[in-house]
Amino acid sequence: MADETSRDQEERDRRDCRNGRNGQDGSRSVSSCLTCAFSSKGPGTECKFSEYLWYILGCAMLGLLFIVSRYNATLFQAMTEVISIAVAWAVFMLVWNARRFINNDALLLLGSAFLFIGFIDLLHALALLQRDIFFDAQDADLPTQLWLAGRYMEGLAMLLFALVLGRTFRPFIGLLFWAGLALFLLTAIFYWRVFPVTYVDGEGLTPFKLWSEFVVCVFLLVALIVLFRRRGLLDVRVYRLIFLAMVTSLAAESTFVFHACVDCPPNVVGHSLKITSCLFIYLALIRSGLKHPFDLLFRDLEREKDELLATKQHLDLIFDTAPVLIWQKDHNGTYLEVNRVFCQTMGVVPEQAVGKTDQDIFPPKIARKYALDDQEVLRTGRDKIGMEEQYVGTTGKLGWVVTDKLAYRDRNGNIAGTIGFAKDVTERKQAQMREKTQQEQLAQAAKMTALGTLVAGVAHEVNNPNNFIMLNTPLLEEVWADSLPVLEAHHAGNPEFMLAGMPYPRMRDNVARLFSGIHEGSKRIKRIVSELKTFARQLPLDMGGEVRLNQVVEAALTMLRKTIAEHTNRFETRLAPDLPPVRGDFQKLEQVVVNLLINACQALLDKDRRIVLETYTDPAEEAVVLRITDEGQGIAPEIIERICDPFFSTRHNVGGTGLGLSITSSIIQSHKGRMAFDSAPGLGTTVTIFLKAAS
Repeated sequence: MADETSRDQEERDRRDCRNGRNGQDGSRSVSSCLTCAFSSKGPGTECKFSEYLWYILGCAMLGLLFIVSRYNATLFQAMTEVISIAVAWAVFMLVWNARRFINNDALLLLGSAFLFIGFIDLLHALALLQRDIFFDAQDADLPTQLWLAGRYMEGLAMLLFALVLGRTFRPFIGLLFWAGLALFLLTAIFYWRVFPVTYVDGEGLTPFKLWSEFVVCVFLLVALIVLFRRRGLLDVRVYRLIFLAMVTSLAAESTFVFHACVDCPPNVVGHSLKITSCLFIYLALIRSGLKHPFDLLFRDLEREKDELLATKQHLDLIFDTAPVLIWQKDHNGTYLEVNRVFCQTMGVVPEQAVGKTDQDIFPPKIARKYALDDQEVLRTGRDKIGMEEQYVGTTGKLGWVVTDKLAYRDRNGNIAGTIGFAKDVTERKQAQMREKTQQEQLAQAAKMTALGTLVAGVAHEVNNPNNFIMLNTPLLEEVWADSLPVLEAHHAGNPEFMLAGMPYPRMRDNVARLFSGIHEGSKRIKRIVSELKTFARQLPLDMGGEVRLNQVVEAALTMLRKTIAEHTNRFETRLAPDLPPVRGDFQKLEQVVVNLLINACQALLDKDRRIVLETYTDPAEEAVVLRITDEGQGIAPEIIERICDPFFSTRHNVGGTGLGLSITSSIIQSHKGRMAFDSAPGLGTTVTIFLKAAS
C-alpha cells in the first residue's frame, strides 16, 4: 500500500512539473522537479528542464574543469579526484546498504572496492596538494604511487566484476579482500616503503609507472571482453553504461602512458576522460539505481520473478490439463478456483463457479452432503480420501466421482479451506451397474430355462394320470350303461331312490353329461400338456416345414387363455380363413405369439382394456401378417428403438427379463420376416409381424 501511495505521489509530481503547476506559495514543487529530474521517461514526456539536466551538468562540469586546468593543473587534478572520491563512496554506500536485497554478488564486490579506491584517491589528492603532509617528500613520487595503487585496484575491480558476474559468494569476503589489498598497498608505500619508484626529479616518470599503466589497460581490456560475453546477465541500459565507463577508463589510462608533465595536454585529457568514466559509473550505479532500483539492484529478483511466472504458467497448464476435477474452497465453502475438467464435467464456466458455493451449483441434497464433508475436514483437519459420490451437473447430467478432500493451511498454520480432487468414474460405475443387471438377467434367464425343464417334467407327470383317466372313463361308461336296467327296476319299486344325495332321475340325466365332461377335460389336459412339452422342448430351428399361422395362434391361445382372462375381459381374435402357409418352425413361431401376447397382457392397466389379435394377408408384400394391438401403457419414443435390445426392459422391478422381445426379433429375422412397432404413451401399442408366404 505504501509503494502504491509513493507511486501515486510520484506521478502527481511529474504531472505538476510538466504542467508548470506551482505550489501554494507560488513556487514550483521541489519534489516534482526532483521526481522529473530522476525520471526515466524520454523527451516529450517530462519537463524540458529535466530532459538534459544530467548532460548539461556533465558538460558544464567538464568545461569548468578545463578552465581550472588552464589556471592551475594541480587544482584541476585535485578536483577530479574529489569528484571520483564522491562517486566511489556514494556507490559503496548505496550498494552495501542494499546488500540484503541484492542477489547479484558482483555488484557487491564492485561496490566494496570503491570504498577503498575512494580512500586511496583521497590520500593521493592530499599528497598532491601538500607534498610533505605525510613525510618529507617534496617530489611527485608519493602522489604517483598512490595514483597507481588506486588504478590497480580500479582495474582489478572492473576485471573481477566481469569475471564473477552471475556467481555467488559472501559479501564480507569481497570486503575483506579489498581491505586486505588496500592495506597491503598502503603498507608497501608508507611503512615498508618497498613500492617501486614511479617518479624521479629531473628524469620524470619511471618505466615501472608506464608499464603499470599498460597492465591496468590490460585489466580493463579483458574486463571489457568478459563483460561483453556476459552481457545477458545485466540490464541492457546498465550494461551499456558500465561498458562505456570501462572504455573511457581504458582511454584515460592510455593517455597517462604518454603524458610527461602535470599540465601537458595528455594529462588534462586523461583526467577529463576519468571524470567522464566517473559520470558513466554514476549514471550506471547511482542514477540508474535511483531510477530503476529493481532493474539494477534486484535484477536476479526479476529473473526469479520471471521464473516463478513461468512456473505458475506451467502449473496452470497442469492444473487445466489434468484429467481430474480440481477445485479450491475457502473456509466458508466458496469456490476460489476450479480447473477446466471441473467446468466441463459440471457444465459451467469458471465465472459461474468461482465465488459461488455448492448450494449455487448443485441440487440441495448433494450440496448439503458436500458441505458436510467440507465442514468435517475443516473441523478435524483430517483428509477424506476415496469417497464415492454422485453429482448432477447444471445440464442435468448424472454421474459418479471418487473424491479426495484435503485441508490447506495459511502462513500461520491455520486451516484456511479445502482442496478437492475427483476422478470421474461414471463410465466405470455404469459398467458395473450394467454388469450387475446382466448378471441378474442371466440368472433370471437360467431360472426360466430351469423352469422350462421343470415344465417338461411336470407335463410328463401330469400326462400319466391323465392317460389313466382317459383309459378308464370308457369302462366306467359301460358299467353305467349295464347298471341302468337294475337301477330303473329298483327305482320303480322305490320312487324315492337317490344316488349321491340326488334323486335318481336327476342323477341319471346328469351322469351322461359328467362322463362327457371328463372326456373333454382329459382331452384338454392332454392337449395343454402336449403344447407345454412342445414349447419347453429345446429343438434346433427347422425351416423346412410349412406352417399355418392360424394353427400357431390357436396353439398359443391354448396355453394362455387363463392368463389372458386374468388381464382383460375384452380379448378379440380376427383370424382370416384360408391363409397361405409360411415356411418356418411351428414351435418358434408359437413362442413369438406367446411372448407378444404376454407383453400385451402386462401392458394393460385394468381388465376393461382391449387386446385384439388379427391375421390376414398383405398382397403388396406377398406376406402373411400377424398383428396384436393392446390398449396398454404404450412405449416412450426415446426407448422404442431399444426395446429389442437384449436385457432391456422397463419392468425389471416386476420380474421382466428383457429377453422376450429380443428372442422374438431374432426368431422373426431367422424366418426372413420383419417386425414393426406403432406406439404412443397412454395410447397402447400395435405389433405387426410380416412373414413371407410359402411359394
